[in-house]
Amino acid sequence: MKAKKLLAKENKIKTFSAFWLMWLICSALILSPAFVRLASAEQLEKEVSWYSIYLGQDKIGYIKETGERIKQDGRWYFKTRAESKIFFNRLGKKIEMVVNSEYLETEEGLLKKVLSEQLLSAQPIIIEAEIEKDKVSLKTTVGDRTFSRDLTYSGQLLGPVGIAQLGSNYLKNEGDKVEYQTLLVELSQVVSGERILVGEEDLEYRGEIIKARKIEEKFLGQGDTRQVWTDLEGNEIKSIQSSPFGEMITLLSDEKEALSGLELTMLSQEHFQSSLIKSNVRLPQARGLEKLVVRLKHKNPNIGWPEIQNDYQRVVAMSDDTLIVELNRVKIEAETKGQLSAEEKELYLKANAYLDCNDPEIQKVAKQVNGSETDALKKALQLRDWVFQNMTFDLGIVFAPASEIIRDKRGTCAGYASLLASLLRAADIPSRYLMGLVYVNGVWGGHAWVEAWVKGRWVPLDAAIPSPDVADPARLAIAWSSLEEGPGESLVAAQKVFGYLEIEILEFNLNGQSIKVEEGQPLYEVKGGLYWNPGLQIELKAPKGFSFSDLNKVWPDKTLLTLTGPEGQIIKLLQDGWLPVKDPEKQLINSLKKEVKGGKITYLNLWGKKRPAMVSAGKSAVAIINGLDLFLLTAQGEDSARLLDIALKNFQNRLIIN
Repeated sequence: MKAKKLLAKENKIKTFSAFWLMWLICSALILSPAFVRLASAEQLEKEVSWYSIYLGQDKIGYIKETGERIKQDGRWYFKTRAESKIFFNRLGKKIEMVVNSEYLETEEGLLKKVLSEQLLSAQPIIIEAEIEKDKVSLKTTVGDRTFSRDLTYSGQLLGPVGIAQLGSNYLKNEGDKVEYQTLLVELSQVVSGERILVGEEDLEYRGEIIKARKIEEKFLGQGDTRQVWTDLEGNEIKSIQSSPFGEMITLLSDEKEALSGLELTMLSQEHFQSSLIKSNVRLPQARGLEKLVVRLKHKNPNIGWPEIQNDYQRVVAMSDDTLIVELNRVKIEAETKGQLSAEEKELYLKANAYLDCNDPEIQKVAKQVNGSETDALKKALQLRDWVFQNMTFDLGIVFAPASEIIRDKRGTCAGYASLLASLLRAADIPSRYLMGLVYVNGVWGGHAWVEAWVKGRWVPLDAAIPSPDVADPARLAIAWSSLEEGPGESLVAAQKVFGYLEIEILEFNLNGQSIKVEEGQPLYEVKGGLYWNPGLQIELKAPKGFSFSDLNKVWPDKTLLTLTGPEGQIIKLLQDGWLPVKDPEKQLINSLKKEVKGGKITYLNLWGKKRPAMVSAGKSAVAIINGLDLFLLTAQGEDSARLLDIALKNFQNRLIIN
């Protein structure tokens, strides 16, 4: 006789970059249902379940769960295999994420082995775990290199079936709770989880109303609660997990339903915009600021705050749901007396699966870039610039080890950071990987960058959104990692704030001047045909008959405003920032050539300086550098050069930094 299908679900715990997608893949896959129909007879029996994964109304993937009872060396075991895929179109770039995991556990539900293969880029990452008493032996293989380490634990580790048995035996009445330990191999972590039976309720499923049991589950100290609905026999029907993009839903289906329609899935720009935090002020010279004071408000303070305080991030006031944080640029004029312990130095210099600083190509580049340079900061900045200048931003890559990135030179900010951290270690500079939030073009978004140990302190450096020297303070670090254990520990910290945080800029320092943001200060104003932006300190008067639109667009759109004329003419103002290029003038001209095809280069006077411009009959544009800000003003329509000249005369800046 077959026993009931039991609750056997594992919780899993995801920027502008692949960081948000890492959140998605972990949420969908570590939270995969993993239901197993237990066999009592000594016969091999295989059960397969299919689940569709949705983000709001969009289907983005599926999970195939296979459970069977097998005999090895005279003993019976349970083997559970979860095959999971998430794929969609991300702002025009195809994303496909695959994680296949296999669990072997005893009939009592004790975990013995786990094998996980992750394909988040071109190269798979394979993690093997052997569970022994008080120790988990982990092997992570990337390409032809394998890295080994141990995790210690006490007590017992349960697998999917063991967790199912625990729930079946003890979740009987409303309020009943079970606790357990398990291994999240994708995050290389031993974690404690709990499940609570909330009660019974009606659930709509496939057009019918069924009786369902509602269960809340979470990993202790690791973020939000997942809601699960099962039928009265314990079969999971539906689950909901919050994510920065909205609610992620897994729904019991069949093979045909789970696999259908996925080739058409497109994660809309609205989903990505919802993961960003809109700023209350448009920051001028963001990459050159000296200090920011921000108010952080948590929408769900019961989750708790990650560690935020460090040498250059100072919590100056706090309440249950609010922190006031002072963010400062690191000053490195003089060496401090800070020291790393021998253990720390080894940890932040040695190679691992994600930061393989011993890779021959990484070693070669580090030597070539630094040459005979001996100053640690200069070496670090040279490597930072090399990464920026040689990498191509690619939204199609979720997360890749540095040994892959150095060859393909493609990735998001996560790839820029892991490559820079590896090059720093190859140059004998201790480094660690940071996750957090960064300000860009009107929003705060998830981001990754690094710290290098230079002159007795940790110094932030950013290769994807660089500053002229050390990383600017228009960012908030929430997780620091050697990546020895993979991205798991950073994702745990990130889960406590991403999707739950509001950020209000209270004050910022620029060129030694402290600028306070007035309460209720508007992002911009349009009065009498005049646009005024109090943050950027710029104004633009509309030519007669023109009207404003597309005001204050945010990343990835660089548009500050659009003016539309009575005969269809268009004037646009775009904002960009400083880049570490060898020839800024050439960079500006290349930008202009992309805007105006077949135009003629000329120079126009603005704010006391000649500015490069590209003019043609139908479209003209001018590039304006002001300190670390870059403005691009374009005019399109008949006699575009004259229209551009009118727009320039109407464009004023009260914060000129030449």
